[in-house]
Amino acid sequence: MGALLNAYFTYAKSPAQALGSLIHERRFDAALWGYVAAALCWVVFFWTGDSLSAWGLLWRLVFFFLLEITVGYVWAALSGLFLNFFSNSNGSSALFVVLGLSGFVQGLVLSFALIATALPWLKPLSALVFVITLILRFVFIVVNTSRVADVKRGKAFCILCFAMIPASAIGLLLLLAPILLLSLLV
Repeated sequence: MGALLNAYFTYAKSPAQALGSLIHERRFDAALWGYVAAALCWVVFFWTGDSLSAWGLLWRLVFFFLLEITVGYVWAALSGLFLNFFSNSNGSSALFVVLGLSGFVQGLVLSFALIATALPWLKPLSALVFVITLILRFVFIVVNTSRVADVKRGKAFCILCFAMIPASAIGLLLLLAPILLLSLLV
């Protein structure tokens, strides 16, 4: 955890240098902490104020952690594949670390959820804060992917968006597979 805090303060001084060292060292633990932070933010944002049991909280935290890891893995793998066509990038493992570290950006959602609990008149702004946070997280991913892969930000943006197409198709097929199977059986 101390290494993660050092990386944070180094990032505040020099983002390119801090990211370069995290990517060079393949800081899988830093990425995992980012995924845990993102999962915790999802849980707190969506269920603040609800009476959750310890098991309910743990179940939701594990679910969102596994969801974050899976999305990070698939997106990093596909983006790494496409980035290898256009640059001399560090590959998918570097992108996995970048995607994990982007989970810390969601601390804005966590902070807002806790403040909105104390100040209920802020609740109507939840959707706006949610969208802004997702945009900021995506901007963080694009900027740092361009640094890691040494490509322009526009190209990094296009590659990351293009990598979402097969991932979305996989998700859609997984959702439609039970319906198709049921229709074949009936």
